[in-house]
Amino acid sequence: MIQLLTFGAVAGESGRPWRKPVFVPRSTLPLSAACVVANGVREHLARALASDLDVALSEPAVPGPKERAVLLQGATILRVRGRLCDGFVCVRPGDARRLVALAFGENERREGTPLSAIERATLERVMLGIVPLCNSLCGALGAVTRETPERAAIELVTYLEVRAAAREPFAIGFGLTRDPAADVADCIELEALANVELHGRVRVGTGRIATGDFARLAPAATLTLDAPLDDGGVLFFGDVAFARGACGVAGGRGALRIGGGAAASAS
Repeated sequence: MIQLLTFGAVAGESGRPWRKPVFVPRSTLPLSAACVVANGVREHLARALASDLDVALSEPAVPGPKERAVLLQGATILRVRGRLCDGFVCVRPGDARRLVALAFGENERREGTPLSAIERATLERVMLGIVPLCNSLCGALGAVTRETPERAAIELVTYLEVRAAAREPFAIGFGLTRDPAADVADCIELEALANVELHGRVRVGTGRIATGDFARLAPAATLTLDAPLDDGGVLFFGDVAFARGACGVAGGRGALRIGGGAAASAS
């Protein structure tokens, strides 16, 4: 994971709000991998529930201990062992009632109504069909077991949700026991830049001019420099002053002899 700089509104001593900079953890899970999961959920639900559902994906997050406890309270959770990390497929109680109701073509059960044995079996069957989608999050998959919300809340690090826009919307959560490592590119070696051309320029003097005189500039006008030409020139690459030296001519071209002996020619 990485740390993201954000700002929160805080009341100042004068009563006026001011924004305090804070760093918050941010998941490094590639959004492309999460999109693969969301699309797979949509296709699986279409087959399992005979319903063509639109789905929305939440941004992968790194919730704190309190958020994890709230997210997973009372949830039905399947744990899948993965090569890179373990994954969780989570369905909270309210979402479970709505998902099962959709499976049986019924309206949502009243809140607090427990699922029957056949409804629990239906929910688990739907969830088992979703488990293979964790492959894009956890690598090669192994055994699948039931997990308790309390244990999952301790080990879960990264969390995302796929929300289905049904008659009664519901969400299916995915968790990881480890956030993917941030990709850090190798350093570029100097040899890889050997054939890159740098365009330099030499500044031989500077001066100032009044705005009125600037407006009256015309061909053959003479500008007076503040710095004498015998001070030499400064070699620039972009806005970076690279070297100072003496200006002259070498091989019929303008040249700059860099202090110390080496000469750089310029047309």
